[in-house]
Amino acid sequence: MAEATKEPEDKTFEDLGLDARLIRALLKKKIEKPTPIQEHAIPHILEGKDVVARAKTGSGKTLAYLLPLLQKLFTSNVDRKKLSPNVFVLVPTTELCQQICVEVKSLLELCRVQLKVVQLNSKMLATDLQAALVGPPDVLISTPACVAKCLSNSILLPSSINDSLETLVLDEADLLLSYGYENDIKALTPHIPRSCQCLLMSATLSADVDKLKNLILHNAVVLTLAEKENHKDEVIPKNVQQFWISCPANDKLLYILAMLKLELVQKKVLIFTNNIDTSFRLKLFLEKFGIKSAVLNAELPQNSRLHILEEFNAGLFDYLIAADISQSTEKDEAPKENVVGSRKSRKHAKLKLDSEFGVVRGIDFKNVYTVINFEMPRSVAGYVHRIGRTGRAYSSGASITLVSSDEMDTFEEVRSFVGDDENNVGSPSIAEFPLLTKNAVESLRYRAEDVAKSVTKIAVRESRAQDLRNEILNSEKLKSHFETNPRDLALLKHDKVLSKNAPPPHLRDVPDYLIDKTTKEARQMVKLTRDAMGNNNRRRGSKRKSRKGSDPLMAISTGVSKRPHKGFKKEGASNGKNSDRQKHKKAKAF
Repeated sequence: MAEATKEPEDKTFEDLGLDARLIRALLKKKIEKPTPIQEHAIPHILEGKDVVARAKTGSGKTLAYLLPLLQKLFTSNVDRKKLSPNVFVLVPTTELCQQICVEVKSLLELCRVQLKVVQLNSKMLATDLQAALVGPPDVLISTPACVAKCLSNSILLPSSINDSLETLVLDEADLLLSYGYENDIKALTPHIPRSCQCLLMSATLSADVDKLKNLILHNAVVLTLAEKENHKDEVIPKNVQQFWISCPANDKLLYILAMLKLELVQKKVLIFTNNIDTSFRLKLFLEKFGIKSAVLNAELPQNSRLHILEEFNAGLFDYLIAADISQSTEKDEAPKENVVGSRKSRKHAKLKLDSEFGVVRGIDFKNVYTVINFEMPRSVAGYVHRIGRTGRAYSSGASITLVSSDEMDTFEEVRSFVGDDENNVGSPSIAEFPLLTKNAVESLRYRAEDVAKSVTKIAVRESRAQDLRNEILNSEKLKSHFETNPRDLALLKHDKVLSKNAPPPHLRDVPDYLIDKTTKEARQMVKLTRDAMGNNNRRRGSKRKSRKGSDPLMAISTGVSKRPHKGFKKEGASNGKNSDRQKHKKAKAF
């Protein structure tokens, strides 16, 4: 029995029967051993079986189906004529489409195999969709809505799908129906051939997953690794420390200011809110104290959202505020909110949230150490998926949830699910955050309350509109420039100050007399841990790199004279004293 449990841990990708080209590609990516979900799923998929796989977020589900899927395409008959893609990968969000597409193309490049991979998105017109599917591609990555659009416009013909489709993947299957794709999936279902292999990948086994399973799969192998031995730490791993802070709803800005300004949490930090207004209110509030952050929300163009994620993952800024619209009732409220009496607001009254945007599930936020729930998610599943953004790939992480009296019922459900019981040693628990003292919070109260009053609803609305205008400008007008100068894209910062007034200098630093001894010791401990993790070098390096480049906005502006302004001194030119000093330094060096 003991030997049987050790056997999967000793397996390699060679033991799973993977192609040598794929194994070499994985080694180049520094992936040497398969994860448990990959060990169990890959052999079944290579055998051609239908599979339902449930595993926690960050467990390697994407590679679990991509590797065998690509191997089947490597070995398929290249001379075979096809009228539609061989593989459909359907996911709930555009961001996840992009993420999977990048991963597939990366593997193909490392394998040196030429296969056509196409990603569809909801912004594409019928002519764009038709042009993308000319060929046709080998792998199609899309949301169900785009596939339904192709079917309704006869861009994809039912007969061609029936003849060519070999594999159908439903990734994040538990969200596909809850995101409103049920009718789109039902439109595709009658055209799926009986011989098609179907794969469902999910973080939870919900009623929606069972519904999809009964709708599409045949005699599927069900892999429920997360429920094996009924360990709750398979859902929320032990390497994520969970904390909570009880505070009034009106004091949440104060508490998050104290945590960030007193440096009591490790960076990088991902902050979740339940709606976009709260995200911008938080951003405006923090920037008054010199804390720069970026907001990720569904109003932004897709290219801007992807670039924000790339910058955050690259470490160009440490605080990202994510408006989790899966927990929001704001989907239909954004247009109404912008309809006010002025002509300007009527012009922007048609702002809409991207229906294929989702921030909690699927997106790979890299190297996030701390997740802060500024607002409590409305369900246990929402909490689990948010916490899953940290502690990925066996790294350590922490989560902090701010809980008001109105949110205690949901928090008690979460605590009950997590297993907050002293007798339940094997399960993680949610402890009170120990580093933030009452004295530390109260010392900042008068500053926080004064600034919070200045962050009005009008200021939030204006900042949302300004952010959107900036991102549209960056996305459209600079597109051609960035195509020829890709390095300049890194100079576009998304953590810019939105407030019209510069942050008051006296709010940037917390006076030493306001910090009690306990907080000083806690801050020192966090700083030592951060230094040991090597986080400081990352930001210095990125700043030095950005100074070398030129401003892309200046680079594409027309009619600007390149001659120096009057009084401009060339490099090396200086007054007599400086030049004498430089000569003296050179002489001394020799």
